[in-house]
Amino acid sequence: MFSPAIGIVRARSRTSWKIVALILLATGGAVSRPVHALDGGPLQMIPRNGWKAFEVISVGNDPISDGFSYAMPGTFDGLGAWISSPGTLSVPINHETGDGSISEVNLNVAALKTAIANTIGGGSPGVSFVSSARQAYGRWSNDGGVSWIPTVDATTTTFGRFCSGQSYEPEEFGQGRGFADNVYITGEEGGTNRLFALDLANRDFYRISGLAGTAPGGVGGIPFDSWENAAALDTGETNHVALLLSPDGGTSRMQLYIGEKGKDRFGAASGDFLARNGLAYGSYYYLNDALPSSGISLDGTLDATPAGALVSSKLEDVDTSPVDPTKVVLGDEDSGVFTFDFNLDFSGGSFNAAASGFTITKIHNHANDLDGAIGDADNVEWTDATTLGGTSYPEGLIFVNEDSGTVNGETWMSRPDGSGLTLIADNIGIATATESTGVLDVSALVGYMPGSIILTANQGSIASLTVLINPQAAVSIPEPAGWLLICLAAAGQFRRFRA
Repeated sequence: MFSPAIGIVRARSRTSWKIVALILLATGGAVSRPVHALDGGPLQMIPRNGWKAFEVISVGNDPISDGFSYAMPGTFDGLGAWISSPGTLSVPINHETGDGSISEVNLNVAALKTAIANTIGGGSPGVSFVSSARQAYGRWSNDGGVSWIPTVDATTTTFGRFCSGQSYEPEEFGQGRGFADNVYITGEEGGTNRLFALDLANRDFYRISGLAGTAPGGVGGIPFDSWENAAALDTGETNHVALLLSPDGGTSRMQLYIGEKGKDRFGAASGDFLARNGLAYGSYYYLNDALPSSGISLDGTLDATPAGALVSSKLEDVDTSPVDPTKVVLGDEDSGVFTFDFNLDFSGGSFNAAASGFTITKIHNHANDLDGAIGDADNVEWTDATTLGGTSYPEGLIFVNEDSGTVNGETWMSRPDGSGLTLIADNIGIATATESTGVLDVSALVGYMPGSIILTANQGSIASLTVLINPQAAVSIPEPAGWLLICLAAAGQFRRFRA
């Protein structure tokens, strides 16, 4: 969904990434040419099995002439991405530090595409493409937007250990379904254990744990916990949002939040940011089941009591399937990688927990602290359907990063059933890099087929953001119906350049 005022967030839906590709193909991602900076440092993730890579930005970098005095904090973790204005790809980056923060790194799309093409062609990126870096929010609210605290860096806040995160576009799952705005969801892993929502367009950061009002049916509001991440699910209707909440530690219980859109914390009609996105009024439920040691578990249920809840000591990242957004992938650092398939019942106009359920399938076993084998799963990513190198992936691809006791990070790729497991990058032997953390498919946002262009972050003394390029990377091919959009966009560019 594209609008200069609204932007595009990570283009997860099958229609959205095609529209993004059409616009990028027509315009070349062209915008005015600011001064760009390029980290250009040594690779902190080494590509494997034909993949290629280059660095984006590292700890301490402060892009020159960008108008901000902001050096990148360290300990990179979760990522998001959205087209914040025509020709600009904005990447929120979490910092898992004691004085946690989120950076906003802005990339010039046209220059980034050139860097990708140059690297695919066997050379170095050859161009600079980082246009600016700053804190991702200009103010934050501890009371649901009633009052605001201005902030430009971590010296004016008391956040802690932002782990993984996820950006979502408006109407992610279809007309009126999902969030209403460009939203980035993240949480603190420990400390005050708060979940947050970032209004990406307005750069407003809201605490949502402990503030949402109590809707009937479950346990009231949005809880505090040691949050790793939250994954939005398709409810199949327009009046609710659903968030699968994954705590790494804390209660160690997987939870599902159901929020009612258009209501404030008292249940009254409201159109403010939290209300219209279903984050002001709702309740949560516990998932009842256990992670299977192998195969599939078919009898997951949901209720409001912690007894019998799904518990694991190292629940990690979760991500939704764009192909079927009732499915989620979970990385569990002690148990392996799993997919969940939810059946959420809203047939009576409200959520019916008793009639809802889920299945769990184990797709990868856990190899503990062993380089060269998938294990210690941390951050995960599920891409849209794609075709690469003549091979179709109708359910998309899953990417997994690791937090290994060997202090080495690896990035793995497979089909959602676990087949085709391939190591695509690692930092073994790089003393300045440790675990691989945030991982995100940005292919559609730069005009490629899903699974072609991946962003990955690493921690260590040189925390860094890296572009990984699939050896089968393919530029998106527009559908015939999209050529009209191309012509209109190209005509607009012609008029602008003549003016």
